[in-house]
Amino acid sequence: MSQSIAALKAVVSGLTQPGGQFEMEDTQNNGIQYRSFKNAPATLTEIYEASTAFGDAPFLVYQDETYSFKEVFELSQKLSASLVQQGVKKGDRVAIAMRNCPEWVIAFIAATSAGAIAVALNSWGEADELEYGLSDSGASLVFVDGRRLELLSDKLDDLGVKAVAVRVDGELPANTQSWQQVVESGASAPSVQISSEDPAFIMYTSGTTGRPKGALTSHRAAGQAIMCGSMAGMVVASQHPKTVERLMARGKPTAIMLSLPLFHGSGLITVIFNALRGGTKVVMQAKWDPEDALKLIEKEGVGTLSGAAKMIWDLLEHPEFDKYDTSSIFSMTGVGAAQPETLVKDILNTFPDNFLGTGYGMTESNMFATLNTGPAYQENKDSVGLPYPVTDIKVVDDQGKELPVGEVGEICIKGPTLVDGYWGKKEATEGTIIDGWLHGGDIGYLGENGLVYVCDRKKDMVIRGGENIYCVEVEAVINAHTDVDECAVFGVPHERWGEELAVTLKLKGNSELSEEDLKEHVSRHLAKFKVPAYVHIASESLPRNAMQKILKHEVRRQYLEKLA
Repeated sequence: MSQSIAALKAVVSGLTQPGGQFEMEDTQNNGIQYRSFKNAPATLTEIYEASTAFGDAPFLVYQDETYSFKEVFELSQKLSASLVQQGVKKGDRVAIAMRNCPEWVIAFIAATSAGAIAVALNSWGEADELEYGLSDSGASLVFVDGRRLELLSDKLDDLGVKAVAVRVDGELPANTQSWQQVVESGASAPSVQISSEDPAFIMYTSGTTGRPKGALTSHRAAGQAIMCGSMAGMVVASQHPKTVERLMARGKPTAIMLSLPLFHGSGLITVIFNALRGGTKVVMQAKWDPEDALKLIEKEGVGTLSGAAKMIWDLLEHPEFDKYDTSSIFSMTGVGAAQPETLVKDILNTFPDNFLGTGYGMTESNMFATLNTGPAYQENKDSVGLPYPVTDIKVVDDQGKELPVGEVGEICIKGPTLVDGYWGKKEATEGTIIDGWLHGGDIGYLGENGLVYVCDRKKDMVIRGGENIYCVEVEAVINAHTDVDECAVFGVPHERWGEELAVTLKLKGNSELSEEDLKEHVSRHLAKFKVPAYVHIASESLPRNAMQKILKHEVRRQYLEKLA
């Protein structure tokens, strides 16, 4: 075992010693044995109440508004009381369909404090997707901003859903109340008994491979995920002592920028939940804007910014970048997909002391499964890291048989952060969570040193003449070409081979990279059968979801339409 891996394991071992903050214990849920953090909050309401200790310290910064931890808690409790007075009962679904704003967070805290299940809907979705989310979840109430109210106002009656309009001026539809009306009608905090096993929220899967499914998280699982986030912060800091020294020398608090959507775990779980626990100021953007981000970094002293690779490049390559003071940044990370090595180099060129690392998780694991950071990451950039101490990972074949170290198969995750299942979809749940193990559809393998390696999505793998081709491997090579802006590799039907490899890509600027040059580039790095047979150079950006993940099924559909 390398020295860096041993050092990383030693830090984790030290943090989980008996009597410590991250002490573990054996627990059981639905007949499944787990290791859990002994001191994790049992419910989200514990986190909310504990956050009041930060008092008047700034919590949410949005445009020219600032809300303290105390203000957010008090507003959420008034709203929670109002929801109960209006008939919201324990277990009812309360949806949120808004762009990032303080009211999103307050509505979430209020709903879960009232014992309701908060439903985080994709605010990037059009009417059909929003209507699907409301119908699928069975929500009785939805918080909406102006754009979402426009899309849903004529559908609310048919769905049997009432609305609360946020930051909307003018006359409202008959079945809609204003935010001010609802908040001000709240009298006292509700006395709803909430247990750790009660459901807390539904978060929809990204839908990059089909119709989104509502992943249901309990208060217990949310508390365990929050502990993973807290541990990650300590482990990462331990692996970057020079950066920590620089931060301590500054002697002032830093902030985290929230540019990722709150309806995704990377926004809600890794930013808001951990900020509530740690007393961190969150600087919110309604939507990603690189120049606005630069202004906010300078004004608010932002230290941490996470985003899709494209978002990070948007920032680093912005023509006005040098105009702004970005010296407060110490943790800039690409999320949502594997970080291209070129991105890591670009980040370090600009911020040499930047916290380095990556991790692995998904909606169904509440974003936490593995962590790779510091020297271990520098030596193993192709790995997503070691499992968290409460997480078990195994790799299985198509029959569910566990595979030995080094063999490629489906990655399965077991641990207390897993969701309870998919809302209203028993068959999908039973096919995904088997005997406590999440079969998430990712392909990879385990290394001798315990590191986890992710190769590709199971459903995304192309089988060409009996040879397995992992699209992410080919995409990494293509994305490394200096003329390529973005790409998506996928399979198309072929008479002889069953499937053949295709790629749609967009070039940078005025690049004149040819199809032949691209194929030659790939052939210098990969086996011949992994070189795409079909190359389509797109004139426009590839379609993406709200997390800036390329919608590969849509790219493939468009490509096949062109062939037809």
